[in-house]
Amino acid sequence: MPRMGLAVKLTLGFAAVAVAAVALTSLLISRATDSAFGAYVTHIRGMGTMMGGMMQDMMGVQEGEFLTTVNQSLWLAGGIAVLAAVGLGLLLARQMALPLRRLTVAARRIAGGALDERVPVATRDEIGELGMSFNAMAEALARNETLRRNMIADIAHELRTPLSVLQGKLEAIQDGVAQPTPREVASLHEEVMLLARLVADLRTLSLADAGQLELRREPVDVAAVAQRVAQAMRSHAEGKGVALALDAPPGAPSVSADPDRVVQVLENLLSNAIRHTPAGGRVDVRVSARDGQVRLTVADSGPGIPPEDMPHMFERFYRADRSRSRASGGSGLGLAIVRQLMEAMGGRVEVESQPGRGAVFTCSFSSC
Repeated sequence: MPRMGLAVKLTLGFAAVAVAAVALTSLLISRATDSAFGAYVTHIRGMGTMMGGMMQDMMGVQEGEFLTTVNQSLWLAGGIAVLAAVGLGLLLARQMALPLRRLTVAARRIAGGALDERVPVATRDEIGELGMSFNAMAEALARNETLRRNMIADIAHELRTPLSVLQGKLEAIQDGVAQPTPREVASLHEEVMLLARLVADLRTLSLADAGQLELRREPVDVAAVAQRVAQAMRSHAEGKGVALALDAPPGAPSVSADPDRVVQVLENLLSNAIRHTPAGGRVDVRVSARDGQVRLTVADSGPGIPPEDMPHMFERFYRADRSRSRASGGSGLGLAIVRQLMEAMGGRVEVESQPGRGAVFTCSFSSC
């Protein structure tokens, strides 16, 4: 059975409605006219009996001809109305079907990999909204595909560097060029730990994306966590010439969260702040409670974040300074993990920064 297009269906639908409407209207008008004229003719014939048969015959013939003319004009007007309705229906059907046909073609092209395909939007009605939604979907697909490709390239880059170091050092030991001294073994162990940390970070992100990240929720004292993490990282900050200050007064409400994940969030934020704060600078950790929320803030006195980099700070493998290596700039996963963990625990993380005035990261938890 051949496929019937939407334009044909709509045109046939308009034509059927028009024919039915005109036929019904003509039939009703014709019957009403016949009935009225029949009553009138009967009345005239009654009067004609008194005035003479000739007048009666003349009046009957003239009125019959008039009634026939009216019916013919009525059906002619109905036919013209049907043709006009069919023409208007065809025009409207084409206007409705053409955008849908374009959407179909664009969808097929996108399915074939042409993610730059878009459809023109010329109206503000439901079809126009459908076109805008389609374009938004296509843009999201293109953006996600770009992020996927970039992520694969970044993962390959991050894995290649430590693997190349390991391969080179192991080959040197095998060839007798280097000896497996404790120093060399420690260097190899450091590269292995970098790989293990990168794989663990990627696993955390993948689990969070899939909604399978395990959380051990319990009441957590954020101030106590901040004191413990700050104390553990103070020597690391001092080794880089950065002062680490803590403002976490006791008494803040507890939050429902995973204590290990809260520690991981704060460690990532502190590592990022210390890394980007020059020697002689300062990193402040603050815990405060307000409006039923507990806020954990990490502020640094570093160079700040350029405005063009602000929307990308929580993207994977993103570094504001592309010239930084992994050793000086991290893997680019720390802030992405912070956002994923905060969202998994029902919180949120925000960043504020001005060039030359450092950056402020704020994690907000709902209090118990």
